[in-house]
Amino acid sequence: MRAGPRNRRIVVQRKTVIEDDYGGEIETWTDYAIIWGGVIWGTGAERREAAQLSASQPATFRVLANSETLALSVEDRISFAGGLWNITSVVPLGLNESVEVTAIRAAA
Repeated sequence: MRAGPRNRRIVVQRKTVIEDDYGGEIETWTDYAIIWGGVIWGTGAERREAAQLSASQPATFRVLANSETLALSVEDRISFAGGLWNITSVVPLGLNESVEVTAIRAAA
C-alpha cells in the first residue's frame, strides 16, 4: 500500500477494566494504537424503528499490517472524525500488506 492513500490519523481504542476505590470493576477505553490510514466512506443509512429515527455511517479504514493492526478485533473501536466507530470486521489483505477495518458510526 502506497503512503499517499494513508493520509488520515486514526486512533484505535481498546476496552480495559480498572478497579475503583471500592474494589468494583469499571470498563473504560484507552488508546491502543495511533496509526495512519486511508478511509473509504460508505453510504449512510437511515431507518425508523418504533417511531425513533436513527442513522448510521459506515466506513472502511485501510491501514498497514503490523503487530498492532493484525491484533485488532470487533471488541475494539475507532475514534475518528469527531466520532466513535464500532468495528464490525477486520480483514488482513495480501501477505501482511495491509488490514481493512470496517466500522460503523452510530448517530442518535
